[in-house]
Amino acid sequence: MIKSSTSRRLSRYLSKQCSCRRVSTDRSGSGSQRRGHDYRRYISTHKASAHDFPESPDIAQDNFLSEWSWQKRIHPLLDDFMIDKLAERMDAEEPHKKSVSPPKRKRKRKPKANVEIDIKTLSKPEVEEKKIPKADPTGEQRFNEVGIQQLAYSLHRQLFPNGPTTPYPDLVKLSRQHLEMHELLGKQTDTQPPMTMELPPLQGQSLDEHFYRLGMHVAEPYLSMSNEFARIEEIPPMPEMWVIKSGWTKYEPGKKPVKVSHPDAHCLVFDTEVMYKESPFAVMATAMSKNAWYCWISPWLLEESVDDRQLIPLGTQSSPKVIVGHNVGYDRVRVKEEYSFRASKAMFLDTMSLHVATNGMCSQQRPTWIKYQKKLAIVDKLIDTSTDTEMQDNLSQLKEEETDEPWVRRSAINGLADVAKFHCNIDIDKAERDYFGILDRQGVRDMIQDLINYCARDVRTTYYVYQKVLPSFLEVCPHPVSFAALRHLASVFLPIDETWKDYVANAESKYQELLAEVETRLKSLVEQAVAQKDDPEKKYNQDPWLKQLDWTIKEIRMVKPKRKGEVPRLAKNQKFPGYPEWYKMLFATADSEMNVTVRTRIAPLMFRLSWDGHPLVWTDTHGWTFRVHKDEGEQYLCKNFCKCDVRAEDKLYLQEDHDGMYFKVPHKDGPAARCASPLAKGYLQHFESGVLSSEYPYAREALEMNAACSYWISARERISSQVTVWREDTNLGINPSSAEKNGLGMILPTIVPMGTITRRAVEATWLTASNAKKNRVGSELKAMIRAPEGYKFVGADVDSEELWIASLVGDSQFGIHGGTAIGWMTLEGTKSLGTDLHSNTATILNISRNDAKVFNYGRIYGAGLKFAVQLLRQFNPTMSDADANKTATKLYESTKGTRAKRAPKTFRRGPFWFGGTESLMFNKLEEIANQEIPRTPVLGCAITEALMQTNLESSMFMTSRINWAIQSSGVDYLHLLIVSMDYLIERFKLDARLCITVHDEIRYLVKEKDQYKVAMALQISNLWTRAMFCEQLGIHDIPQSCAFFSAVDIDHVIRKEVDVPCVTPSHPAAIAPGESLDIAALLNVTSAKLKTKKVVDLSHWEYTPRTPVFDQMEQHQQLLVKQLKDNAPIPSSDLSYLSAQISKDGKPTYR
Repeated sequence: MIKSSTSRRLSRYLSKQCSCRRVSTDRSGSGSQRRGHDYRRYISTHKASAHDFPESPDIAQDNFLSEWSWQKRIHPLLDDFMIDKLAERMDAEEPHKKSVSPPKRKRKRKPKANVEIDIKTLSKPEVEEKKIPKADPTGEQRFNEVGIQQLAYSLHRQLFPNGPTTPYPDLVKLSRQHLEMHELLGKQTDTQPPMTMELPPLQGQSLDEHFYRLGMHVAEPYLSMSNEFARIEEIPPMPEMWVIKSGWTKYEPGKKPVKVSHPDAHCLVFDTEVMYKESPFAVMATAMSKNAWYCWISPWLLEESVDDRQLIPLGTQSSPKVIVGHNVGYDRVRVKEEYSFRASKAMFLDTMSLHVATNGMCSQQRPTWIKYQKKLAIVDKLIDTSTDTEMQDNLSQLKEEETDEPWVRRSAINGLADVAKFHCNIDIDKAERDYFGILDRQGVRDMIQDLINYCARDVRTTYYVYQKVLPSFLEVCPHPVSFAALRHLASVFLPIDETWKDYVANAESKYQELLAEVETRLKSLVEQAVAQKDDPEKKYNQDPWLKQLDWTIKEIRMVKPKRKGEVPRLAKNQKFPGYPEWYKMLFATADSEMNVTVRTRIAPLMFRLSWDGHPLVWTDTHGWTFRVHKDEGEQYLCKNFCKCDVRAEDKLYLQEDHDGMYFKVPHKDGPAARCASPLAKGYLQHFESGVLSSEYPYAREALEMNAACSYWISARERISSQVTVWREDTNLGINPSSAEKNGLGMILPTIVPMGTITRRAVEATWLTASNAKKNRVGSELKAMIRAPEGYKFVGADVDSEELWIASLVGDSQFGIHGGTAIGWMTLEGTKSLGTDLHSNTATILNISRNDAKVFNYGRIYGAGLKFAVQLLRQFNPTMSDADANKTATKLYESTKGTRAKRAPKTFRRGPFWFGGTESLMFNKLEEIANQEIPRTPVLGCAITEALMQTNLESSMFMTSRINWAIQSSGVDYLHLLIVSMDYLIERFKLDARLCITVHDEIRYLVKEKDQYKVAMALQISNLWTRAMFCEQLGIHDIPQSCAFFSAVDIDHVIRKEVDVPCVTPSHPAAIAPGESLDIAALLNVTSAKLKTKKVVDLSHWEYTPRTPVFDQMEQHQQLLVKQLKDNAPIPSSDLSYLSAQISKDGKPTYR
């Protein structure tokens, strides 16, 4: 029982605190008085537990006395420890109101059971005296225990109805100690006015319940339809003969084939075939439903039409349909209804994506898998050819034996043949596919029955694969949001206008212009060089560049005259007789043009290039090198240049050069790589620094031209081959203005919704498109996506998405946002003060902040010290290996920390990192990666079988597994965002549709009248998504700095920033700027306010609370207060482990 005197003092004290809050916590005085009275009655008869009062007095007051504390939860009992804490606080504050300060009350308190606290470590005065920002007196502004500004009270209680979690006091102390060690505690933070707004109410009592219901709402009816379709026991038989008529024909067992406008089933497996060398449009397609087969034939193939641009109708505008296919994004490009600004009701379900998510492999595993399959193929061949029964049995047994790498049996590459073999043990022959690239239309018609059968067999095989991979996917990714988002990701589209055609033409024209200009000069240099062939002194043999050419001149063959008096004439079929061999090699035939470009081997010799003043020399073994006199060789050895042994070269001048030493021209991939072209764009920086030089000023122009055209050279084929559909092909589901009637079109990206093991979407052109650069031809590609008149693109980039997720994983161990150094720098670090992550790395490495980003993201994705050394050498080729290793080691010790190879037995853990700003984060990521079945912390998606620890040695592919934990969580983020937007668009009847996503970017095409409302919906969706992440990682709060998008862009084109003019060599005209609004600006826009137009009731979706993924982990540390049942103390081993991670020597401060 609490002593009566203490009870009265507490009542007076807390009543006083309540009265100070009446204005901010309740609009009516009566409500405030009632709550104060209720609390006084409550505190006199009950106790409260220690975890209701954090260590920081100001935070305790703000958290404990906020409005939700009274209305939303009943506090547990106060123990003696917290009575003492409140008494100390009262004694500390009372002197300010009395002329005579009473003596401070001191009480001896016992430490928690099983925990021995090292007072010397945890009670450093300098740690406790750091100034942490306090809550504002209005009651809206909030800060956590380490000074990170949190969401305003009014917003917080809309997201977390049950209030925030309060971290255990000892964890707060450990966190502060850690931040103090890295000189971050008490540093200036960016304090902003608290954001307040009314949010749409949650669909449930928690964010998990909210998103479960949203996920089910968006997933249905497609999820039920997909599951039912996968359970067909017997599929309809394939027709024996196909009716050769254009359009769709339906084949039902026992019935005659009938012509139909489109397949009339709700679920289909679908495949198309394309004569890709003649047209990108389909010539035939087959589909299978539960009860029937369907076949479509192009009228162009049957020569009923001269127009090859035939689209396939599927009837998806009126009712929901599930369209299953292997790489079905390729087939979707040929579907008529998809070329509409009004989204169809189809869900394109890709079996390749489902396979990748469940049994895909990372890029490092692919070569091993292919090698293993070749070995199996050899064994199969021996079994088939052997007549010895015993030998066949032995070979079969060998085939079934476990390999040293079990994962190879749990994965397959992505082609339909390999996937079908893996999941269904079906062997299919894809040889007939080649006919579509060989035959003309007549040839295809001659084989049409066989080719339709080939297409139909693919459909049948795809269905069998679908029956296997769909249940596997729903088990691997059990949350409905993961399924629901796939429909939107598979239905992206890109509107274009007549500027698209201009873009392709202008980029190609500019490329050819720049190319011709450089090639003309290069050809002139070639002619000047070859003119020396007749020099009797052969001075070219003394020239360090020209002597590398083959000056051999073959004897001219002449034809003897047949008659007396005739002159001998040249023999036929001689290419440039009397010219040296190097020159003749530039011509394919005697009649062809000279073929010389900046990529030709002789170009650096014609430009007379030098490295550090020394002529470049080509060697077949080492690539481009430079020669120095042997007296200078030592200084280049000291700079760690790679010395080359040229004695084995077949060129005599290299073999006989005893006075020279040869060194590799540095390559960005390190000393093992060789330089194939010093005129590549990566060497432009060396030209600018003067290290790479030429006797001719236009050599640099050639290099700049090569750099300027590099993007177009690599992308021109992909860009030119985009399937563009215009209004004259189909109506596009929109009524354009008169100015747009002949210039409105659409591109459907061939997207794979889950193309990597991290479930990231993959697409060859748009998801890899660069941003516009003033010196890159064609780099304005994304800006050629234009919104039709009356529409705008509304979108945003998620700020530091994966960096924030990784740091949140670390912070979750303290239960405090910004509790780790990496978390604090991510949330509050600033470039101006040098306290952000990238500035910190730049300072350590003495490089630019932009270059530091490459190091940081590489390290966070799991790259090791070797990666950092290689990158340093890339940025500074003259840096020695020793210096690079020393600098990189310093970086990793400061960030990742030092590796403790052994941990004390009491930790119940293996090796761990300690002492760095990111040690806690990496230890947790490794703990995730080492689970038997690793799952993402939020949606609980499991890793592919090929990377499960049970199929690997403990440390195999650790980089890929850590990378998976972060990037796959980033995919969860995107999926939550998409599903949230779908719900808000429906609820508020917004005219908007997802246009495209690129990892952490998202863009919607929106009717202008709704542009600000969609911008607000994006902000709310981002807030909900961040809150969901925080909730699932055990922190029921959000820092204000990351709660909202830093800006939402409203634009008429797609580009990285709304004010980028997108001026390039091929696009000299600037594009007018768009509009960018942060949350504060958006709240001031009247038309941004969301008004409910449709009641969306999701209460019928029954929700069962789930245990957060982190709580299910075998080694999860039970540190957060909400996880401490019945006031159970934190295990001392967990506290010791935490304190060991933050120490400089790996030794725990808790014993």
